[in-house]
Amino acid sequence: MKENEPKNRKPKEHEHEGPEAEEVRGTVVQYLLDPRGEVDGLLLDDGIFIKFPPHLGRELMQVAKPNDEVTAIGHPEGAKLLKGYVIFNPKTETALRDIKPGPTERASSTDSLKPLRAEGKIKYIKCNPHGDIDGAILENRTILLFPPHVGDTFAELLEGGKQLHALGFGTSNKYGTSIGVAMLGSTKESLTLIAPAPHRPKKPRAHEKREDEHQEED
Repeated sequence: MKENEPKNRKPKEHEHEGPEAEEVRGTVVQYLLDPRGEVDGLLLDDGIFIKFPPHLGRELMQVAKPNDEVTAIGHPEGAKLLKGYVIFNPKTETALRDIKPGPTERASSTDSLKPLRAEGKIKYIKCNPHGDIDGAILENRTILLFPPHVGDTFAELLEGGKQLHALGFGTSNKYGTSIGVAMLGSTKESLTLIAPAPHRPKKPRAHEKREDEHQEED
């Protein structure tokens, strides 16, 4: 077993998910929210993030609530990141499966963004499927989200137990607080703007290459 592999993860094959699907069991700590207040996943007590599409947020909250023990099946996208396909609550005997939204099924009752500030010690670090740090959850359960290149720029700050200050725009509602971070620092006085990701020149498309070749010939 790998050092960072959650001990309660057990590989399990399912007809619809394929051989790489895994089963995870744990207790729900809190909901995950995007900056507009849409519930798009769950955080379990051992630090596993389970992601579901935002259009299933209302149904997900009906199946799983904080302190509920749940079982989830999905595809691992990182050491502690699971793209959920099915989630089951044995206590209430309710389950939810990921389905594509219809034209009118997309949640429309999202909150408007507002300026928010947060401070506290980091309890969980969130990584994207490529292993880049793209978020953190503080001890007070505030969710901080930022671009993946921030993990390198602010590497010394983004460790469990470190004090963090953040400033940005987001949403705070009865389900929690989520902030799209614009400034980070270890203290209020050291807040630093998050610079854009380094620009990478786009590769020319096939027709653009042909045009360049013709120009060189002329």
